[in-house]
Amino acid sequence: MAIDFTLSNGNPAERDSLHYLDMQRNEYLAAIKATGDILQYYDSKKQIPVFGYGATVPPAVNRASHCFALNGDIFNPECDGLEGITAAYKSALKNINLYGPTNFAPVIELVADMAEEARVNQANQKYFILLILTDGIINDMQKAIDQIVRGSSLPMSIVIVGVGSDDFESMDILDADDIPLYSMKYKKNMESDIVQFVPFREFKNNPS
Repeated sequence: MAIDFTLSNGNPAERDSLHYLDMQRNEYLAAIKATGDILQYYDSKKQIPVFGYGATVPPAVNRASHCFALNGDIFNPECDGLEGITAAYKSALKNINLYGPTNFAPVIELVADMAEEARVNQANQKYFILLILTDGIINDMQKAIDQIVRGSSLPMSIVIVGVGSDDFESMDILDADDIPLYSMKYKKNMESDIVQFVPFREFKNNPS
């Protein structure tokens, strides 16, 4: 799971922020619970690596991290099920500062590396699902496309959940239902459609 901590989400102290500190009105927490409650069972031990992107992480200032462990341990970023993810999210929100820009490529590249290193074959069956939660603004579109195209030949899928009320036009491009993605870096089209985009606002009141 990768969570968007860019400044475009709004100041968490303000009511209209998607990261509002009042957890009863926090859109990201609602999306984490709705999607995590489904996807956590695809891991038999419910151990989920969770990352944040687009925030400054102390002691750094004025410099965003585009892939940091939400629990603070980059060597062991796994959280214990939905409860662990929720606790790590609440803790991170108190310790990091929203910044930017919004870059998808680093976290997609990380998961593609994991999928590649898993050396999946008939005897070694593994599959990776990357869940990206975002407010919809993306600043590294071509680099993200390059990594998606690379991942399209690996055992991985990407689910992008749009939080908030943005038009999410760029997310529809990455979904690639109409036009297959082409990588400038790898000089090829995607081998399979591995991205699914879902606007959370359309489904948050309909869990099924």
